[in-house]
Amino acid sequence: MESLLQDVRYGVRMLAKTRGLTLIAILSLAVGIGGNAAIFSLVNSILFRPRAVEQPHQLVALYGGDRGQPYQSVSYPSYLELRERNEVLSGLAAYSVGWQFKAGGANDVEQVWGEVVSGNYFEVLGVRLHLGRGFLPEEDSVPGRNPVVVIGFELWQRKLAGDPGAVGKTFTINGQPVTVVGVASQRYSGMMGGWAAEVWVPAMTLPLLDPSRGEGRLGSRGSKWVAMIGRLKPGTTFATARARFDLLTKELQSAYPDEWIDRRDDGTTRESFLTLLPESQTRVHPAMRAPAYALAALLFVIVDLVLVIACINLASMLFARALARRNEIAVRLALGAGRPRIVRQLLTESVLLSLCGAAIGATLAIWGLKALVASMPALPEGIRVAVDIHVDWSVLLYTIGFATLTGMLFGLAPALHASRSALSSVLKEDGAVTPRVRRSRVRQSLVVAQVAFSLLLLIGAGLVLRSLENVRPTRLGFASENMLVAPVALDDRRLDRARVQRFYEDLSDKVAALPGVKAVSLVEGMPGGFMSRSRRSTEIEGYVARAGESLELDAAIVGPLYFTNMKVPLLSGRDFTRQDRAGAPCVAIVNEVFAKRYLGGLASAPGKRLARFEGSREQKTMCEVVGVVRDDQWQSINAQVRPFYALPLLQSDERRMTLLVETAVDPTALTSSLRASIRVLDPNMPVTDVQTLAEYFRVAAYPFRLLGGVMAASGALALLLSIIGIYGIVAHSVAQRQREVGIRIALGALHSDILKLVLAQGMVLVSVGLMVGLVLGLALTRVLTSMPLDLPLLFGVSATDVATFGGVTLLLGTVALAACIIPARRAAKVDPMSILRDA
Repeated sequence: MESLLQDVRYGVRMLAKTRGLTLIAILSLAVGIGGNAAIFSLVNSILFRPRAVEQPHQLVALYGGDRGQPYQSVSYPSYLELRERNEVLSGLAAYSVGWQFKAGGANDVEQVWGEVVSGNYFEVLGVRLHLGRGFLPEEDSVPGRNPVVVIGFELWQRKLAGDPGAVGKTFTINGQPVTVVGVASQRYSGMMGGWAAEVWVPAMTLPLLDPSRGEGRLGSRGSKWVAMIGRLKPGTTFATARARFDLLTKELQSAYPDEWIDRRDDGTTRESFLTLLPESQTRVHPAMRAPAYALAALLFVIVDLVLVIACINLASMLFARALARRNEIAVRLALGAGRPRIVRQLLTESVLLSLCGAAIGATLAIWGLKALVASMPALPEGIRVAVDIHVDWSVLLYTIGFATLTGMLFGLAPALHASRSALSSVLKEDGAVTPRVRRSRVRQSLVVAQVAFSLLLLIGAGLVLRSLENVRPTRLGFASENMLVAPVALDDRRLDRARVQRFYEDLSDKVAALPGVKAVSLVEGMPGGFMSRSRRSTEIEGYVARAGESLELDAAIVGPLYFTNMKVPLLSGRDFTRQDRAGAPCVAIVNEVFAKRYLGGLASAPGKRLARFEGSREQKTMCEVVGVVRDDQWQSINAQVRPFYALPLLQSDERRMTLLVETAVDPTALTSSLRASIRVLDPNMPVTDVQTLAEYFRVAAYPFRLLGGVMAASGALALLLSIIGIYGIVAHSVAQRQREVGIRIALGALHSDILKLVLAQGMVLVSVGLMVGLVLGLALTRVLTSMPLDLPLLFGVSATDVATFGGVTLLLGTVALAACIIPARRAAKVDPMSILRDA
């Protein structure tokens, strides 16, 4: 320990002698290590940090599904049966996420998101509430008998002003009075990772709050809508629990074949089964784990490339320092110091640099995470992010360990090189004479690698930024960016189907009459594939699905003249009109892919029929195809356009739609008028979430902007580090070759000859690096286009975009040339007389 402290003190003194180089090295490392720490903190918060429940390692999640989609839901009756028949869990709870509720009374209503859960939900999870209790058995036994609710901490603060006596008070949800029995803790946000629930409602209260979707679900085996989570009994292993539920699956398949065995039209069958997973694998939905890990890996690769470039600078600097310290090291070896002792001393110095970089990097990571949180756009009403992003002890330990490993890895080669000094040759040299320069293939390789990795990052940044430019409303088929977006959520208890359809007509007429309004459209969810995409089980007349083929297709409910208003071209047929209403023949509109794949082509599509289902597969209506619309990004930004069909709003009972209002003036000027129009028709509807299309897209495109920002910042840093690295190695080479240069000039070499000589030395390495970088860039684009993400990283941009590849190559080549010119000009101005006199 004493000798180690001695090495540290000596290392500090040596680093302090070259403050400029030391500062540059520390700052370079700080950027790379800080970025790595920030990404690790983000990934740790989302993927690795356990839920705020008691002993999460004892929890297991259960999903129903088939081999194609194994992580789906089960029916409520199946949940009840599994809860009673399993012997391996101390408790099994059910939950369903993503429910929208209206909290508050008239003129003070707010849309919130929540979960519908079984009565034992809080007990099984071991969630500690801030106030009150969870649900009692009698509150989840008879539908509608005991309407109760547990509310979230922030909702308690907003709506009830943090009243400590809130438990037992009446609270209004969807216009229905319910009793508050508990307030969740500030740390608990529900079962969906990253998405905060603010209301928890017992399943038996659902029919009272949401009759259109709640009635029939509790007793229907055809309605699969709940996921399950249980707690292992003490002493029970995960393997034992999995084996038991495998047996229960077979029993359910035998007892309820209609629910657990799908018999397809082509004679094949698809069996459903139960999948058991530990809690640690469900913090992100299992179906999203592969995309989440792929995106995390991509972010780590990006910041690690910056760190590698910084470490290349560090290695180059250590090589240069080792060369300058040849005499010192040789003397120490001559006095008896062993080679391992020399290597340890030099490694201590490189680790000191890394740890100093880590200290500054941790600070940069904290600032970066705060900036990330601050950059998040205002989310639509009711949507609250539940990601606890902060630098904790696990992140700090990771940062220290990572920095130490980095210092050792990139300091080892220079240390070994320095410790191999030939004593006789070094000690015989006159200290006043510059030592003979030996070209280092290692240092040349470092320059090539630095340029290649920098070009790789710049290519990635250029492609993603060009892609981001295409994720704009007008690039996705929207008629105009002068548009207001407003969610419409109707009260399920007060309005029957006829009144719902009349409301939409009245709303469209009233908004269309506002000054400055050009067109009014209604659509389920939003086009573009960002926030909502509905998939429906589909049956197509005359089409027999192939073995294993799924007919779960994209679909949407749209209002009259939706495609006309959105300027989506009709290739054949017509748009929906107000005559396509209840009592009229059911109609549908399909896209090109749908027509070609299932209906025999564009010409033969009109007149064909497909089935729409309401409630169950037995309740179906055949709908005639009356139009075919052009495939475009208005449907989704997926790389491959998928089959899609639309059904008319006035022939449906859809209670949740999105209102799109195209304006001839600045849309923000009509926000108040639009809210007032909605309030007149329904005072109980939330209207605070009216926003412009640009504001909506700021939310929708945020993941793209975040990735683009990370890549752009990494590319810029890589460019800066490359300039420093190239300049440093060329300048050091010039300094070592001053005697040679002086002799060349004395023998008649022109200044231009010296300039060309030095530039050639640097630019040959840069050219090799650029060629390697282009090859790596082509490989990168293959990775970006093949990543298992639901949305493509490259949208509207070719994977081999010539403008991007050529532009960034020219940029990097130009700045590399500039970095070489400065030391080259200095070499050309060397005074041969002074050089020869010193010699």
